[in-house]
Amino acid sequence: MAEFNTSLVREKIVFLDNSEDEKNLSGPTVIRSNRVSLKLGERAAAEKLVIRGFNMHGTLRMSAKVLHSYYTSGSFLDREHPFDWERAWDRVQSPYEQEVLGDKNWCAIYLNGRPVFKTKESPFVDVVEQCALVHADNYDSTMEVAEYALKEVGRAMKINHFSNVAAVFTEVGEQLRCGIIHRSEDKDTTFNYVVSGEGSAKNRIVQSFNVSAAFLEAINLQFKIQGLRETVVKEKLSEYSEEAKQLKEATKHQVFLNRQIITFEDRYSVKYRPEKPDFFGGM
Repeated sequence: MAEFNTSLVREKIVFLDNSEDEKNLSGPTVIRSNRVSLKLGERAAAEKLVIRGFNMHGTLRMSAKVLHSYYTSGSFLDREHPFDWERAWDRVQSPYEQEVLGDKNWCAIYLNGRPVFKTKESPFVDVVEQCALVHADNYDSTMEVAEYALKEVGRAMKINHFSNVAAVFTEVGEQLRCGIIHRSEDKDTTFNYVVSGEGSAKNRIVQSFNVSAAFLEAINLQFKIQGLRETVVKEKLSEYSEEAKQLKEATKHQVFLNRQIITFEDRYSVKYRPEKPDFFGGM
């Protein structure tokens, strides 16, 4: 297959109405999301898909569903039976995540600039994704195009864009390289891994998206577990307290994530650089 590369990007887009001043209490519209852009197919027949989500791991898992469906069933535009986006999204969310996040979690899919699935409305993001097609290979210039488009429809706005890369995927030859960069107030975590071995490149890509999601979720969950554990010990809470229950469920889910990574390592040859981080407290 052709060389594959893409990235997971954390974004904050601020839409500021040019008519706003200090007396305007509504303030700017701020949209935070995670974004993966996929170009599937060749030349004129290529389909451009963008997956946006509330958190990093959910965005990667939904991207894996999209890739798996494309690799097994081909073009999304030419199918006799449309892809069931809602079912895919339901399957992406773990029982733990559904319990903790509920309706707070969200996902949006854009195909050639048009929304094909959204769990919540975001008209400004719709404009951004339509404008992203103008300079498909230079997403940074999209905000200027979006400003112009909004002005043309009577919504003169200034758009400020902030982003950083959270994961990078590159498939070349017989191996996939992935870099994970997780930034937090407590600690920045950066590591790379190279995957090779049994299976097709397509399967390797899909599974690498899923295992990267497991790593990123595990990093976030580790901070939560540490905080809950400190609270339970410091306040001498009983095992029936709400915090103790949350700690038990979070730890249980962390074990599940660790098993996913171990299964991946059993199936493929995986080399870490530097050495594999320990996010699981010696599990």
